[in-house]
Amino acid sequence: MTMSQTIDEFEPDRLELDLENPRFGLTDADGEPEALRILATRANLRELWDSINQRGFERYEPLVAFLRPDGKYVVVEGNRRLAAVKTMLDPTLLDGIRITPPPLDPAIKDSVKTLPVIVVAKREDADDYIGFKHINGPATWGALAKAKFGVKLFATTQIEPGTSDTRIQTLSKRLGDSRQLILRSLVAYKIFEQAKAAGMLDEDMVSDNSLDFSHLYTIIQSPAARAYLGLTEAPLNEALIKDDPIPADHLDQLGHLMGWLFGSDGGAPVIKSQGTDRPKLAKILASRQATETLEQTRDFDRAADEAGFKTDSWLNSVIQLATLAKNVSNGVAELPADMHPDNVERAQERLTSAQRSVVAAQSQLKSLFP
Repeated sequence: MTMSQTIDEFEPDRLELDLENPRFGLTDADGEPEALRILATRANLRELWDSINQRGFERYEPLVAFLRPDGKYVVVEGNRRLAAVKTMLDPTLLDGIRITPPPLDPAIKDSVKTLPVIVVAKREDADDYIGFKHINGPATWGALAKAKFGVKLFATTQIEPGTSDTRIQTLSKRLGDSRQLILRSLVAYKIFEQAKAAGMLDEDMVSDNSLDFSHLYTIIQSPAARAYLGLTEAPLNEALIKDDPIPADHLDQLGHLMGWLFGSDGGAPVIKSQGTDRPKLAKILASRQATETLEQTRDFDRAADEAGFKTDSWLNSVIQLATLAKNVSNGVAELPADMHPDNVERAQERLTSAQRSVVAAQSQLKSLFP
């Protein structure tokens, strides 16, 4: 549905923050005071406070709201800006946290007496606009907020008549993001919700939004990880975008995985680097012995060795060495005829040293594996 472009003016007190704002991630805001504190803590209101004091409230981009039965307007787009205005008008709203808005410049006060608002009939009428802006647009949310919004949007997405698209494909077109990325994010979010409800996630980390959600939606790309969670090794599908996607008989495995990715009472997360540790974990999960070792000891390096990661790494080094050696050999013919003798001597020394190392490695291999 096309969103209305009629702009009205409302006093800030008539506008309410959206307690379903995806910025809250897995945290539930019990009311507007808590929502204001969450946004002040997580959403960098300081840059907005400074902007408002310097230039006044920027009116070129209205807030978007719908009317609630009690006569209040719930802002579904522009919550950060509304929070910035409300807390500058009444700094006591942030009592209890160590963040204080700057005094509102008297010369600017008139610019926030009323705020520009586009009123829509219902929340869903603004979904496409919000999705464009915050998924791939000029003010993108973090991965967890995107996934939360995507799950909500998926629930209301209807397949376009006359097409063979799935709901995910339809949603992909609406959001302008790839089908696979949206699917992974939404399934991961439902898994995340299930883990939180089961008490598997550190509440403090959930509250301050410091969990790296990308660890989860990346690891479930691995067939071994999906099998470990009881989802089978088959590719993800939209049927998994549901409450409690992990079977009850695999909740222990879910608890282990959450601990390895995000930490738990049993210790810190084993994943330190997305680029190097995540592939190791996927390989560990493909090995029953290595997985059991990680479950029992949380010794990530030992489990990786048992999964053959050290062997794979060594073989990759051999492949790289062979490629480099070929390049070096082919490159000799292209060297300049007047190459300095010192450089020739240095190259000979390095090549001789490399040759000795290769011969030694071959000898050790022959001895260990006759």
